[in-house]
Amino acid sequence: MLQLVIPLLMALKGHAQEDPENVPCGYRPAFPNSSWLPLRELLEVRLGEFPWQVSIQTAQRHLCGGSIIHRWWVLTAAHCFPRTLLEMAAVNVTVLMGAKTFSDLHLERRQVQRIIIHKDYKPPHLDSDLSLLLLATPVEFSDIVRPVCLQEEERVWDRCWMAEWVKGSGHGQRGGLNMHLEKLRVVLINRKRCIKRVNELSRNMLCAWQEPGTNGNCKGDSGAPMVCATYGSQRLFQVGVFSWGIGSGSRGRPGMFVSVAQFRPW
Repeated sequence: MLQLVIPLLMALKGHAQEDPENVPCGYRPAFPNSSWLPLRELLEVRLGEFPWQVSIQTAQRHLCGGSIIHRWWVLTAAHCFPRTLLEMAAVNVTVLMGAKTFSDLHLERRQVQRIIIHKDYKPPHLDSDLSLLLLATPVEFSDIVRPVCLQEEERVWDRCWMAEWVKGSGHGQRGGLNMHLEKLRVVLINRKRCIKRVNELSRNMLCAWQEPGTNGNCKGDSGAPMVCATYGSQRLFQVGVFSWGIGSGSRGRPGMFVSVAQFRPW
């Protein structure tokens, strides 16, 4: 009898560790490298490097970036859904996850059940440019599909990244244009420096540009998360949601992000 009970208890213990409600956020089990990669790190994202990153799509074509924050919820920008798109059934919007290219065989797709725009979002002003997507079916977490942590209060970070979907050459079999994830290392800049380059800067917005001496440039993928870490930590936190910026990413032209910490209660 004992021989039967022990394996059962071990199985239950293993099941408890896989509890989707208690999956630790911000970790990358399929990407064992430290957060402190060389300055000249690769631009192309490796599988599992940003396991919360998603592509929000209509008609299987990329619309905006986003991040998994819970097994039922995806965070993105509100301006991704103009009134004409909101008038369409949410069933036309899907979320692609678990991939670094649209041609990955193991990618997953979830239907969107509901689109929630922040009540203070009033275009053309992008002061509260956030939306939440409620999925029709929950995410099944794995080593390459994980939730990101949300920053609770603004603080100083040692290293930050923005990953975004960019167009490749040619067409893929899935999702229209063959797109892949690329990353850019960014640094937050203070309000005093940013306001010299931006006409209006609310308390809800953050400014960031490319970290000096690093590779890459930012095309501007609306809704894409900016994630940051502290020195020596393997855990990443989402600090911002990309809202706007012309030629952003290069020094002198900051990208504008909605501050996650300012909207944490929402």
